[in-house]
Amino acid sequence: MSKLILFDIDGTLTTHPVGHIEAHAVAYQKVFGLYGSIYMIDYDGKTDYRITKEVLTKLGVEQSEIEAKMPEFMQVMSEYYEALKPYIKLKLLPGVQDSLNRLSKYNDNVLGIVTGNLERIARAKLDVAVIGSYFKLGGFGNESYERVDLVKNAIDRARKEQGFDGESVYLIGDTPADIKAGNMAGVTTIGVATGSYDLQTLKDAGATATLANLVDFQALAKALNIE
Repeated sequence: MSKLILFDIDGTLTTHPVGHIEAHAVAYQKVFGLYGSIYMIDYDGKTDYRITKEVLTKLGVEQSEIEAKMPEFMQVMSEYYEALKPYIKLKLLPGVQDSLNRLSKYNDNVLGIVTGNLERIARAKLDVAVIGSYFKLGGFGNESYERVDLVKNAIDRARKEQGFDGESVYLIGDTPADIKAGNMAGVTTIGVATGSYDLQTLKDAGATATLANLVDFQALAKALNIE
């Protein structure tokens, strides 16, 4: 049976990197002439689109101006991060490389990304971590305010671009926001306690299964119902 397996990036596949947070700060100043930071809000699990709107709203920027300048803001963020790409040290979390290697060997598996990151930043991170070749599609943080839309976008792309015709869709993430978005989209959710949240918090958020990390492939395979 074919499966679509979707992964978050930060805190799930990789350690939280430098560069992305700074990209936000640079773009606030360059595009809006304001000093701003994602630390001004609770940003865990939110899309870059939503983070940007919430920070700028807190800084008193009118919604019409935010929307009008959002394309430029996203471009500045992406260009800044890509300029830093040669200098960024991004580490894979334990078990990630082995798990991706094994999952990719199942011909009926389609691997994808669902991340709050802007697409250009997400792809740059995957390139730096040397795992971009595993993922053919995704849902990205420039596409919507709501994370659930990114899950739906990834599923649509899997069907249209990769010929995925199954109903077995899994989302693996490290925050309650990942879990809630997956549940809202009607997919099976797997919480990994490799970010800022423990197993109980992920269970409370509604995760179908929880794992301490991705080191134990047999445990991951069981959660994915892979024989």
